Amino acid sequence: MFPVLLVSPDDSMKMLFVLIIAGVFVLLARLASRSSSNSSPGESISDSDQPSEQPDLTWGPSAEEVAAPFPADPLLGKIRIQKFYFAQTEASPGPTDPEVFADELFVELHDPDTGHDWWQSYFVVTPKGLANLLAEKHWKYVHAPEMLGVPRYDLEEIRRAVVSRVVAEHEYYKGLKEKEQVEEESLD
Repeated sequence: MFPVLLVSPDDSMKMLFVLIIAGVFVLLARLASRSSSNSSPGESISDSDQPSEQPDLTWGPSAEEVAAPFPADPLLGKIRIQKFYFAQTEASPGPTDPEVFADELFVELHDPDTGHDWWQSYFVVTPKGLANLLAEKHWKYVHAPEMLGVPRYDLEEIRRAVVSRVVAEHEYYKGLKEKEQVEEESLD
């Protein structure tokens, strides 16, 4: 009635090894799950069962969700901003103090005609944010060729500055300007 499995001693050792490894993974997953539910970011993990006094943190909008409501900018033409996010700060709502900001911005752009995507990055900084960064890092200067200085954190103004820089620096737009100049000259 019951099939008989013939297992060699080598096979049983392999099976025992796999079961031990699986058990270790299950144990680690349970410990990680319990530890993460009992601690807040920045706290050390402890064995206490007391709930955290800090409210649960929620994730802000994704890079795609931040870029989605951006209007189609006539300066960009057919090019679209696909993703828009900062290295350390959630783009929306932004920093707690809009006067003090310094973070690296990453922007993914997309050309629907060619399907080509590319990334641009900028160091976005306010005057007080730059002063704090220099003091915090004990730097005498900062050099960032792709720096955008803004008076205060304003996502729409930062988006406009990015669009302006992309149009001024990207080869695609330089080619369009040259083509427009040739067409203007030929109309004369």
